[in-house]
Amino acid sequence: MRRFAYVETPRVSEPIIEPELETFAHTLADAAGAAALRYFRAGIDVDLKADASPVTQADREAETAMRALIARTYPAHGIMGEEHGSERLDADLVWVLDPIDGTRAFVNGIPLFATLIALVHNGEPILGLNAYPALGERWLGVRGKPTRHWYGANESDAGQVRSCPAISDVRLCTTSPDMFEAADAARYAKLKDAVRDTRFGTDAWAYAMVASGQTDMAAESGMQPYDYLSHAVIVAGAGGTITDWEGQPLRMDSPGSVLAAGDADRHADALALLRSA
Repeated sequence: MRRFAYVETPRVSEPIIEPELETFAHTLADAAGAAALRYFRAGIDVDLKADASPVTQADREAETAMRALIARTYPAHGIMGEEHGSERLDADLVWVLDPIDGTRAFVNGIPLFATLIALVHNGEPILGLNAYPALGERWLGVRGKPTRHWYGANESDAGQVRSCPAISDVRLCTTSPDMFEAADAARYAKLKDAVRDTRFGTDAWAYAMVASGQTDMAAESGMQPYDYLSHAVIVAGAGGTITDWEGQPLRMDSPGSVLAAGDADRHADALALLRSA
């Protein structure tokens, strides 16, 4: 796989994103994907976490593989992972890892699960990689540069986000209607009623499709930093707009709501609806 690399001229206090960090993000995704695919469609046992969400040995081993690489290569960096917790969150650079986003898809043999990797500086995501190992696709965003897409060994720009003439023309993606607590459910219902069509079951795939101009919008809430930080860089690098439901940039300390759109005007329309409920 050919690696996309550049060095961005930083703003004050920002690190230079060295080519080695981008290559390393791919190395993490390769390791996690290899661990996950060993168990995919192999009749793996499923455990339930305290919140009743599923977890498997594949999730745990994929994250363990990434954490071992970080510890060996960048021992001063911090880590936040979905399965094995956090360490050194006060470090200058922190890797935020979701080894298998879409575990429900994974255990049902659906290939839309992803490894999500973000690199965070001062609470802000500066690199995001979404890798879909069963599909052989991945998207890399690095702040200040265009998002890149790989399909197998073929590398290209992610594409152009799609413009949309009105909110009533929007195609909206959401992982599940059951993900919203009561207050957010009422807010989401206003948006869902205003758009043309809604698709469920997309998990992280929705954000890749917004970045590639294949769909118009993704809206979710109740998310953790490892669920959304990689999307923030990928969607922005493709020309889209992505914030929380109050219109604020996504950070480590964001409240967990996400709104991504290819068209900035439709993003503004959606924010108005979410705030009106």
